[in-house]
Amino acid sequence: MKKRNKDQKIRISERNIMKRLDNPRITPLNEIEYVKELIMFCNAINRIDYSKSDNDDTEWENEIKLLIQWLRDYKASEINNLSSFLELDKKGLDLESIDLGDYEDSIKSFIKQEGSIFNLKAIMTKYKALRLKWLIMASQITYGSSLPPRDKEIIILRVAWLTKAKYEWDHHLIVGKRAGLTEEEINRIKKGLDAKGWDDNDAAIIRVVDELFTNTFISNTTWNTLSERYDTFQLMDLVFTVGGYNMLAMFLNSFGAQTEDCVKKIIESES
Repeated sequence: MKKRNKDQKIRISERNIMKRLDNPRITPLNEIEYVKELIMFCNAINRIDYSKSDNDDTEWENEIKLLIQWLRDYKASEINNLSSFLELDKKGLDLESIDLGDYEDSIKSFIKQEGSIFNLKAIMTKYKALRLKWLIMASQITYGSSLPPRDKEIIILRVAWLTKAKYEWDHHLIVGKRAGLTEEEINRIKKGLDAKGWDDNDAAIIRVVDELFTNTFISNTTWNTLSERYDTFQLMDLVFTVGGYNMLAMFLNSFGAQTEDCVKKIIESES
């Protein structure tokens, strides 16, 4: 038992002093390459057709249709925002009909201003199958979660702090504030349960993240506390949020994704 505790302390110590990467190990796609991939993705998803049956759709069929529609809308919004920025509608053009190289500077400008998660996308898009399947999972965790937004951001920020995932922390520092978290609460997230001022609900959220991070298990005491507040779907979403962002932190830290300048500027302006 003593040896195990000693080994655990060494692992924690190594994690605390580990230096994160200042440069990416995997170079993100450049802006033009990324936009080309975005256009091909939209074309591929738009070609998917549904076969209409005589019977009413089952719950599974509806869920699959909703997922495909979400993928369409998600990517279409990126395309539409870029087209609007380039004022292609005024010129009677679309992104497929132009030479992207002629718009290189404008596309780079758009991504610097609006592409707040560009480096993550541009690294992951190099592996299309991975990016697509991650999008499906992320669509639930990020957009479809049954958890209250503020609770979810406490979870994500605590995971980002424990994993020292600066990219994840920086992005969700902005999202967390927009979900209602104050500077004082964010500072408490860093300190964890040792911080003063937690109410019982927020303390339970911090505790469950710490337990899952350390032991991959929720204790009975914490489970009972959370069960008084969350239903079954919310408890499932909670575990997948911790796991999903922990896995994403491994990706971001190991491959060296760097926080974008536009995100740094927002953080500076709000601090």
